[in-house]
Amino acid sequence: MPPSLSPFEEAFVVSDRDIVWRQCVRLGRYVLPLLDQEPWRQVKRHERLHAWQIDLETGESLIATFAALELHAVVADAIATGSPRSIAMLNGIPLAAVVEATASKHDYEILAAIPAEHTDETEKTALNYFRLLSYQTGPTGLWLPRLRTELRHALITLAERSRLPAPTCGDLGQWAEEAGLG
Repeated sequence: MPPSLSPFEEAFVVSDRDIVWRQCVRLGRYVLPLLDQEPWRQVKRHERLHAWQIDLETGESLIATFAALELHAVVADAIATGSPRSIAMLNGIPLAAVVEATASKHDYEILAAIPAEHTDETEKTALNYFRLLSYQTGPTGLWLPRLRTELRHALITLAERSRLPAPTCGDLGQWAEEAGLG
């Protein structure tokens, strides 16, 4: 059994977890703007969201949230194997690992990575909506699989667009900075 943490140590662990989550949210919000550097991609995505009867703002917010959750789930998996939770660890995760997670993780596995705290109201609303959608059936029940496909496609496109042989989440942040997003 691990030794109990002092209040100071516990506060540090909690704040470290929050910092990693905030970075996941930040990176998740960069995915679509980076993809949209080719404007036709945004037009096509908007057409698909419209055809699926998903409001554009809601759909894009959910894609960004989905990206943050996938990133955070990959971090949680790395922690489970003994890696320390840190920004450096997050930045070193290959985008290919996140792409793989979008294909292999079930909604309940992604939901398990949701932190208790939220960075802002937009995030809180999107996370709550994500939770609700994970239980939906009928046409609305198809939203998460469709948004998952959109996210997967966006990440694959960003990775393939890179000149790097194995781009990482840190590279995603660097691209956003270079594009004036960060």
